[in-house]
Amino acid sequence: MRKLKGIALVLVMIVTGGCMMNTPDVPAFEDEFTREFMKSTKEVEEGFYLFESKTGGYTIWFPENAVTEPDFYYKQGDGRETMSIKELYGDNLIYRATLTYEHSRLTDSIDTQLSVLSSLARYEGVYGEFQYGDNLYYYAKSVYEIDNDPKAYRFFSYIKSKTFEKSIKFIYEVTCYTFEQPCTIDVDQQEEYALKLMKSVEFQE
Repeated sequence: MRKLKGIALVLVMIVTGGCMMNTPDVPAFEDEFTREFMKSTKEVEEGFYLFESKTGGYTIWFPENAVTEPDFYYKQGDGRETMSIKELYGDNLIYRATLTYEHSRLTDSIDTQLSVLSSLARYEGVYGEFQYGDNLYYYAKSVYEIDNDPKAYRFFSYIKSKTFEKSIKFIYEVTCYTFEQPCTIDVDQQEEYALKLMKSVEFQE
C-alpha cells in the first residue's frame, strides 16, 4: 500500500510538473494576477490568448506581452467590473486599455452611456457606429496635445451586445513611456490594433 501511494505521488508530480512546463513563457502567464483570468494556454491567434472576465460576462483576446493591473481592478457582483491592460514595448512606447463592463438595463441608454464614455475619455464630439459579430460599436478617437505637440492618442468605443443587456466602455491610449526620450507612434497601426482588441470582445450568456 505504501509503495502504491509513493507511485501515485510521483505520477501527480510528473503531471503537475508537465502542466507547469506547458505554461506559456510570456508576461500574460508569468504575472500571477493576470494568469487568474487566462481561460486556456492555447493561443486563439499568434500572440493572443483568451481572457475571461471574473464576472463570466465576456471574453477578449489578450496580448501575450501585456498584463492586468491589480490596483485598477474593481468588481461589483457579476454586474460590474473595471480592469486595465498594460504593455510596454518597442522604443519607449506604452499603451493602456481600460475596460468597464456592465450588465444592466441601463446599457440600452445609448446617449447616457456615450456621455459617460466621453467624460472618461475627455472627448467632445460625435461617434461613428458599426456592427461586428453580435455587437454594436459606437467608436471615436482623439489626440491629446501639449503646445500643439501630440502626446497621446486615444481610441475608444461603447461596445453593446445585440443579444444581452451587457456592454463595455473601452478606452485604448498609447503614448511615450517617458517624454525624456523620443518615441515614434504609428497612429494607423495603433488604431488597427485597438480595433482588433475591441472586435475580439464576445459577451457570454
